[in-house]
Amino acid sequence: MTTKRCAALLALLGASAAGCVEPVRLEPPPPEGELAVGESREVTLRFLRLDVEDFAQTLGLEELRRLPRKTLEETWLLDMELRPLVENALERFMNLPTEEAKALPQPAWNMFYLLHMTPENARLEGTALAGLSAVGEAVGISPSQILADLTGAGPNERIADHAIVTDVVLEQVVGTHPRARFRRGPSTEGHPEGLYPVDEGKIALSLHDVATDFASLSERFGPASLAPDDPRGPAHPGFLRSASGLSTSEGGFRMTVRLDVNALPYRGIDASHARVASVNSIGGQMDRAFDFTDPRWLEVEGLAEELSIREMTMTIAEDPRYLVPGTRRDPRPLGDSPVWSAAPWAEERVLAETGRRLAARIPPHCTSYSPAGEVSDPFEAVRVCIDADGWVQIDIDPSVILEGPPPAPGYFWDMLLEVAQARMHDGGLAEGEANVVMPVRDVPVGVSADVVVARIRENIEQNPAALRAMAEALTGNTRGDADFFYVKPEGRAEDWLYFVAPEDIREDAEGQPVRPYAYTDPGFYADPALGQKISSRVEIDGDTAHEKVRVEPGDRLYVKDAEGRVFEIVVSGKPSRYRLALVVTRAS
Repeated sequence: MTTKRCAALLALLGASAAGCVEPVRLEPPPPEGELAVGESREVTLRFLRLDVEDFAQTLGLEELRRLPRKTLEETWLLDMELRPLVENALERFMNLPTEEAKALPQPAWNMFYLLHMTPENARLEGTALAGLSAVGEAVGISPSQILADLTGAGPNERIADHAIVTDVVLEQVVGTHPRARFRRGPSTEGHPEGLYPVDEGKIALSLHDVATDFASLSERFGPASLAPDDPRGPAHPGFLRSASGLSTSEGGFRMTVRLDVNALPYRGIDASHARVASVNSIGGQMDRAFDFTDPRWLEVEGLAEELSIREMTMTIAEDPRYLVPGTRRDPRPLGDSPVWSAAPWAEERVLAETGRRLAARIPPHCTSYSPAGEVSDPFEAVRVCIDADGWVQIDIDPSVILEGPPPAPGYFWDMLLEVAQARMHDGGLAEGEANVVMPVRDVPVGVSADVVVARIRENIEQNPAALRAMAEALTGNTRGDADFFYVKPEGRAEDWLYFVAPEDIREDAEGQPVRPYAYTDPGFYADPALGQKISSRVEIDGDTAHEKVRVEPGDRLYVKDAEGRVFEIVVSGKPSRYRLALVVTRAS
């Protein structure tokens, strides 16, 4: 194809013809095998440009799934507020029709009952509070009335406050998960391990979550080690068994990205074989690849106006032990129950903490009960008190004869914990079999699609490393393992050699580097002992990441590859404006 025809073709495509200034010539295949010490080979590099403006790439779920997982995981979209999600999930669970709830596995039904427990429907058998029945019978008052007076709740009002349960689950179950505290992102100087903190009460959503239709959430927030280096170390049991499907409108999720780029890669040399390799050119163009002043640079479509997750199953694991309720005030302020040394995410610990917070809302008070009916000499037969510390004391007049002992003094939360543990194991469940599973559907996320899209745009715009990874994935054209490559700066008749940086290393299908960046002396040197560096990270076209040096015919320079071998590079000539001939000799 002639230069004239090439330029005409690119003009029709709306692209620059700067890279097509000469006919394409077929080069003979390069010699195979590594260079031996003292062996030389000549290699000619060409600099090509194909400037494409307003290049739009639309990605649906199928296209996203073809991108490297690493790129997807490191492309942070937003931190989602968890309170509305957890609150809505609990509400969905609590509002299940009773018949549907009864059909759930026994642990889920037991938790459904506990969340709906009122003074009127409280089943106290098998606990110390069962003694309230005897007390009530002695004075002619129902145990439910005594329980209602103690808790400050109406007879048919739920004892467990919805907001308190949400708070405790967020703090002790979700907030303690190791993967809720950090999100993955690109490795940078400020974040060498690629971990970024996530604000309390939020979870980070990535492009990978969208690509997997949110199924990745259960993988991320399932069981997780608290000590990854210790296989026998403690582990968090997780809080999501399954999740799938962010609600979408007709056509499904679509994300369109627009770039202004030179779409062709740089040509470089793998010094060990003195052969041509290519390096993706996107990294050096990131400061101008995206036009953030154009609102169309990133468009997200297909999200439903009211976002919800189609299916979600939350879990809370119980402690395998029976945690005996406390019987003493000390050690204050919680008492002596072993529940307070249990893992914070354990079901019993969650219930105990819920009880403690409920007690904090009950004002200190005493309620006295006299025998029902006409009594010639009225007296206080029963006196029930709760003090400012949550300590409950039930005093019985000696003249009152009970069939069984009255409830012993104790903290409010210990009494509630005993009832909860008894009811958790209804249906014949043994200790360790009462792990709660709460399946819910169509759970509102609690944030509008417009807000989600705005956050996605803002976060991706402020995340240049992720932008680079996404752009390189869209234009993936790195081939081989170059040690350095050839660049002609825009608008300048100069030839430069760039030494590869960590971000130039070729990646596999999962987005992982195929080799480590093991260069001990990156850059270009004037002598084979590498005593005098002649390259620097001077800024050219916005690039400061690469060691680079300007070269002319006759220049002689040296590089060391990742295996520690030194090579002499001689600029032997300029066959044309956009070509550079190099002789590569292995020096050691």
